[in-house]
Amino acid sequence: MQFLTYAHNKPNGSIFYIGKGTEPRAHSSAGRNIVWKRTVKKHNGFGVQILAKWATEQEAFDHEIFLIDTFRQMGVQLANIAEGGMGSAGFRHTDKHKASKRKMMFERNPMSNPVMREKQKLALSAAMKRPEVRQRQSAARIGKKLPKEHVESLKNCHPMRACAVNGVEYKSLMEASRSIGVRHGTLYRWLNNPNVKHNGKYQHITECRWIA
Repeated sequence: MQFLTYAHNKPNGSIFYIGKGTEPRAHSSAGRNIVWKRTVKKHNGFGVQILAKWATEQEAFDHEIFLIDTFRQMGVQLANIAEGGMGSAGFRHTDKHKASKRKMMFERNPMSNPVMREKQKLALSAAMKRPEVRQRQSAARIGKKLPKEHVESLKNCHPMRACAVNGVEYKSLMEASRSIGVRHGTLYRWLNNPNVKHNGKYQHITECRWIA
């Protein structure tokens, strides 16, 4: 990996930021501080100048510190918050830090609020009932071929498993449910308990079994 020092400049060519990193990092806007973001937004973009390339990260750190100090002594207003040399390739947060961040994200997550979750549930339910949404969902699935592994896994799911009711074989539990007019959840319980006795309107159901 080759390290380098770089500068970001405004459209008029004036430098406003000094950085250290790799080639992709020099051209990236991700993870920049708020001062950098405000400057770029104000000037509608930024330019990149590669200032030097280094064999080691420490050399790049040292050059970054030198450049930031030099430009500031010259009176240049840089967007850098630190004095340079603060980054580190391969840095890892401690378990304590990760735990505190996890707790903070959970507490600030609006979906951890039961009221918000219910509102989201109702909004999603209403959206899925809209004709245009249902049409888009249907169009996205039509003609889509599923992997063989996925198809096989679906066959093992109880709604897709073949079964027999009163000696009549059905390709799936769902097909049997529609044919005999019994909710698939009820039929599923019967299939898993062949000895159950059916009374009332279902007393004509004398046999329920899975087909291996």
